[in-house]
Amino acid sequence: MNTKAQPVRRSAAAAAAVALSLGLAACGLGDDEDTLVVCTSIPFHPFEFREGQLDEDEESGEEDRGEVSDIVGFDADMMALLADRTDQDVDWLDVRFESIASSQALNANRCDIAAAALSITEERQAAMGMSDPYFRVDQSLVAPTDSSVNSLEDLDGLQVGVQSGSTGEAYAESVADEYGFTPVSFDNMGQVQQALTAGTVDASFADIVAWSSMIERGGLDLEVKESFETNEYYAFAVQRDNTDLLNEVNAMLAEAFESGEYAEIYERWIGEPYEGGAIDPDADADIDIDDEEDSDE
Repeated sequence: MNTKAQPVRRSAAAAAAVALSLGLAACGLGDDEDTLVVCTSIPFHPFEFREGQLDEDEESGEEDRGEVSDIVGFDADMMALLADRTDQDVDWLDVRFESIASSQALNANRCDIAAAALSITEERQAAMGMSDPYFRVDQSLVAPTDSSVNSLEDLDGLQVGVQSGSTGEAYAESVADEYGFTPVSFDNMGQVQQALTAGTVDASFADIVAWSSMIERGGLDLEVKESFETNEYYAFAVQRDNTDLLNEVNAMLAEAFESGEYAEIYERWIGEPYEGGAIDPDADADIDIDDEEDSDE
């Protein structure tokens, strides 16, 4: 198992606004057809975070932080491609991840699309219009480098931090009784990282790419101790009846795979060449979240 974090590079493309106008019905803030309102939940490296800020610099209050700018990352670059295709500007809205995963943010017309490293699950597909998949990921167990925690068997009696509404939370809850640990949920990954580095929790479950990126970018004294093949795939999400926008998203993805733009974005943020073609459109996560009230990061 390769637990070494991959290098992350800054993208200038996603920080720039893209030009206006096409008649896709914008249902988000301001009701402006020239603007694509994107819900996300920051920080979640390397997919969406504020340029020039590490996780420990992010605010960690309980309230949604609202409109944000200077968002960069893998998902930000993909949204720039979409906005270029639809001839719109992009406005970002930072919300709790579980409001994205449960479809609340979309169904309340807070945004047109969710770009938040959102894993495909049956529950989410029933509640939202989910795009073709664009990224495969597994879960990971992370703990301080000098910790005695090296596997699930070492978690007995410990506290394990997870992001609320995420598949990491779902995975933790699915094995907590078997291995005798207590999952502790936080609003975002910045809070999970703060709790783990401060010793408030002993370990964490989250997507391996996210933890590897945070460790590398922040120079954190943390380590991926074990990975778990949950076979998850990320997708973008829209309101279930917004088929026009969903078709545009899928067309953007197909074009990005074909043109090589996806491969450029992948290498920029993951730090290694993309070696595959288009990702399996029939993918579904090998993780059961049926018992969750809210469906991740």
